[in-house]
Amino acid sequence: MKNQINKTSLGNFKRNQFKNSRKKISLWSKIGLVCIALFSLSTIQAQTSETTSTQQEKNMTVQGNVSNEIGPLVGVNIVLQGTTTGTTTNSKGDFKFPKALKKGDVLVFSSVGLMSQKVIIKNTSSASNIELKVDMELTEIILVGKASSKKVYKSKR
Repeated sequence: MKNQINKTSLGNFKRNQFKNSRKKISLWSKIGLVCIALFSLSTIQAQTSETTSTQQEKNMTVQGNVSNEIGPLVGVNIVLQGTTTGTTTNSKGDFKFPKALKKGDVLVFSSVGLMSQKVIIKNTSSASNIELKVDMELTEIILVGKASSKKVYKSKR
């Protein structure tokens, strides 16, 4: 009996192991696949906002020079009030603000040792020549000194 081959087996496999059992796809799955295929072929269009010339006229590029009674100031911070957008002056004291500004925006000019100044933008030449004054009020003083000792410090541990 060991040498007999079972008629229901094919080698080491049984006939029912070779049957392909396909799972039927439900009607809802087919409908879903058709919808996805149709939507992927269509183009999507978004609404675009058109900028009118009146809006472009309201936005203006501001540039100018910052100085004091001695001459041009280097490294003065210029920041749009209420934001973190800003720039600094170059070696000649000139600046060009990186963002287009509209009428009524406020630029804050500040530097260490100088009084801050706020400038309201009315036109492109509103901030063309800014003069900062020296701040004579000192609110804090930091003294730095040198300590000397004759002996080398040794830990008690």
